[in-house]
Amino acid sequence: MVPVALENPSVKSALDVHRNLLATDVSHEMVRLPSSILTADDLPRALGVDAGSCVAVRCYTTGDADGRSGFAAVMVRAGDTPDPVSLLDALGVASVRPATAAETNAATDYAASLVSPLCLPAPVRLLADAALGGVDVLYTATGEGGVALGIRTRDLLVASGARVTTLTVQPLAAEGFDWESGAGSGRAEGRVVDLATGRRVRPRRTAG
Repeated sequence: MVPVALENPSVKSALDVHRNLLATDVSHEMVRLPSSILTADDLPRALGVDAGSCVAVRCYTTGDADGRSGFAAVMVRAGDTPDPVSLLDALGVASVRPATAAETNAATDYAASLVSPLCLPAPVRLLADAALGGVDVLYTATGEGGVALGIRTRDLLVASGARVTTLTVQPLAAEGFDWESGAGSGRAEGRVVDLATGRRVRPRRTAG
């Protein structure tokens, strides 16, 4: 199917993704979903496939040691969230926090919950979790709730220009990470990230 352009030309849509892949001669399929989705995490349900075959893009604002800010997008399996410490290390920044919907809209030109890993503006740094390599074909959001992209995993990684790194090694529930509430801290390999600020903090020593 060929996507139809949205009425708002300032927001990227499935048509932009389709045209980008056609221009670079990348084999792909635009899939009309049987029911509209609200977020990329709804793709497995809408397509009737395993969550490991679907990509969700998590977006973050970053800060370096000199106080300069940036923006990063991270490709993970639907339902997954990057480990905060691994994310800090991969980006090489001093702080990171989940971007707001408004920040995501402005930085990516996509609807915040349906960001595609393709056609992102140059300033956006894109990472891909190595766990995505477990399947041959992936499905991603396209900026529209009614259309998904089906594409070979290798083609998606090459076309998007994403840097592949390990971001979801351990189950987050076991590590105490809570991006949504922004409370508490996450521990990994002796390092601690304060999720209220997104910064590394020195672990407290306990007597005994």
